[in-house]
Amino acid sequence: MSLWRWNDVELEIDMEDVEFLERYENAFGNMELKETELQKTGKKSAIARDYCDMFYRLFDDIFGQGTGEKLLGEKKNIRNCEECYDAFLSACQKCVIEANKRQNALANKFKPNRAQRRAAGKK
Repeated sequence: MSLWRWNDVELEIDMEDVEFLERYENAFGNMELKETELQKTGKKSAIARDYCDMFYRLFDDIFGQGTGEKLLGEKKNIRNCEECYDAFLSACQKCVIEANKRQNALANKFKPNRAQRRAAGKK
């Protein structure tokens, strides 16, 4: 578990918590669908608004209604959305790496070393 801070908002990221993982997976599933529906032609402002809305919804789906606006503000800005998204993914990745290290250390704690395995094999 780690605390992630963006735009004076602090949120808990726990990639080992089942409920968080379910919200995370569902939110990214919804984002994937929304991404396929994004307009590719038309007014740039409409395309940009829909693109930004995709990030607002992602954060709302993971952390609760209104979180997107708390993180990203009322003013829709592509750069701000992408920087926040990148920071969020980096925090998630860091959390996963730390969890893997902890799990590997625990597994290695009970794994016999080579000398012990060789000795056990000679008996």
